[in-house]
Amino acid sequence: MRTKEAALPLSPAANALRYLGVQQYQLSMEGRFDPGWVCGLSHGLTEKRINIMRVEALRGSGRNWQARLDLDFSLANVVADAVDYQALSKAPATVQALSDPLVLDDYQLERSNRCDGSLYVEASGPDRLGVLSSLLNTFSLFSLFPAEILVETKQKRIFDRFWLKGLGNSTPSPEAVAALRERMREFANC
Repeated sequence: MRTKEAALPLSPAANALRYLGVQQYQLSMEGRFDPGWVCGLSHGLTEKRINIMRVEALRGSGRNWQARLDLDFSLANVVADAVDYQALSKAPATVQALSDPLVLDDYQLERSNRCDGSLYVEASGPDRLGVLSSLLNTFSLFSLFPAEILVETKQKRIFDRFWLKGLGNSTPSPEAVAALRERMREFANC
């Protein structure tokens, strides 16, 4: 006798781009994305000199995500319609240091019940191209990946909030939390 396996429906990834004015665009992405997709996307955007001004991203069931990113193309070396955002989200992110060390004014790490047991990380400091990519790369070094992201840049200052999970959507380990806390302390003491 054969049994039928039930599976969650897979939502194909899709994106839409909306012009906001003065070289600003809003990118909407939704569907199934592999772990680390936002890290690859932010790294690829940084390489194209596209500044990420705001992010609202939330992982739903499985690997399904809904995300909105406000992008600034004023320094970009490409036009908005020429970027393959899906390909960037699938590219492996490489750990690449900023030309100057990442500097934070303040940070906070604490356990959270949000996203079924996550690590809440809040970071604030001066903005420059690649800050989000550097933060996401730092998290991935400790096998921590966002389940939810709220990033905001105003007046050249970042206020970034992340709810991080471990591999396989697990609760972050005490070792990973301690190691990340030490790295964030280094960024704040630069």
